[in-house]
Amino acid sequence: MRTTIDIPEREHQLFSSLAREQGTTLGKLLVELAHRGLRAPAQGIEDNRSHYPVDPDTGLGIFRSGRPVGPDDVRAVLDETPE
Repeated sequence: MRTTIDIPEREHQLFSSLAREQGTTLGKLLVELAHRGLRAPAQGIEDNRSHYPVDPDTGLGIFRSGRPVGPDDVRAVLDETPE
């Protein structure tokens, strides 16, 4: 099924780079990341959300990492995530 989503430029570049490195398409990468997020343990999410402001457009928590997060950082987290 086709759909259109708005992805901020920085994240689009990050996801596109990861997709190329993994030899897959952007769409397949985003589906895989969504599946991983849905399978992640839900415990503690309610508590964590109260500590961060929430983006009104996405409903996602906003946090500052203290430094830019790049493809290597995302790749390291993905490598640590059990499938």
